[in-house]
Amino acid sequence: MPGEADYYETLGVQKDATPDEIKAAYRKLAKKYHPDVSTESKEVAEAKFKEVSEAYEVLSDADKRKLYDQYGHAGVEGQFGEGGFSWADFTRADDVSDIFGDIFGSMFGGSRRQPRSAARTGDSLRYDMDIDLNDVLNGKEVEISVPHTVTCRDCNGTGGKDGNVTTCGECGGLGRVQMVQRTPFGNMISESDCPTCRGRGKTFAEKCPKCRGAGRHSTTTKIEIKIPKGIADGSRIRVPGGGDAGYNGGGPGDLFVLVNIRGHKDFRRDGNNLWTEVQTTYPRLVLGGTAKVKTLEGETFEVEIPAGTQVGGVLRVPERGLPKANASVRGYLYIRVMLEVPKKVSAFEKELLEKLDDAAGKKPAGTRKSKVRQKLEGL
Repeated sequence: MPGEADYYETLGVQKDATPDEIKAAYRKLAKKYHPDVSTESKEVAEAKFKEVSEAYEVLSDADKRKLYDQYGHAGVEGQFGEGGFSWADFTRADDVSDIFGDIFGSMFGGSRRQPRSAARTGDSLRYDMDIDLNDVLNGKEVEISVPHTVTCRDCNGTGGKDGNVTTCGECGGLGRVQMVQRTPFGNMISESDCPTCRGRGKTFAEKCPKCRGAGRHSTTTKIEIKIPKGIADGSRIRVPGGGDAGYNGGGPGDLFVLVNIRGHKDFRRDGNNLWTEVQTTYPRLVLGGTAKVKTLEGETFEVEIPAGTQVGGVLRVPERGLPKANASVRGYLYIRVMLEVPKKVSAFEKELLEKLDDAAGKKPAGTRKSKVRQKLEGL
């Protein structure tokens, strides 16, 4: 079962929660994570919505809940297909259909009870990739190894040795069977996966030795991913068909590469702009001067510090930031000017600083130069 998350924790309810409390918790989470209304990214919302729906499917069914409480995930594994919970296993769409109407049905491929024997697209996968700011600056091509499932070529996805299968005699190829149960209120008809073919609609006399009857097997594929210049943190790169294999002839799912950008010790990103700091001296803040600044590329250039610059003042340099996506123009480099305070000074420096401190804030008389200024200029 994906993640092996505790179903009660997933829904945020206690283990003694009533059916109404479980239903209310699910409805709240369904509103939050349905991909058509969620504020989360599409793949995150889909994953969360599927996760809470799986938990609700188990805890809202008295029999499944009893098995889960007694044996954990192992107790309910047989309730779902080989690939784990899928939307074909969800029987509670009516519990929240009033929230979303027709768009809720879209999660089930247009059918709330799509037979397992029908062709179904494989699951999409997520791959997290970490890159540096320099990769954002220059772009990057990287090869990743993605573990996923593929259709077994030896049996063409049928699960039978050499592809030899027959229509299931139990369900007539439908993949589902009906059961009639007598109750005080009349006969109750329920539908479930065919126990003979496990919902496939096909059976075989001998399993395929390569996939052991699953019709799919695990492999690892190397895929080239191109990181474009100026890519934003949290961006998704979609690789069509890079996910898990489909079922019963269905196509594979997609691979979504989620790009995370590592922090940098000297630079902070702000969209297409960069921020950094430069240390300078008090005289340069007062009188003006220059400072050497290192760019993200590792180059060094001089920047002018205007006279009277305050500590923490910001200088702006164009075309030294990050490139905009699909464009050659770059953002700004913002440089915050900080004061470099020496821990130790010489006796000469100490004398000058003391004289400067005495004269600080005093207005010179007329146009005559102060003695301190005369001494400083005579150095």
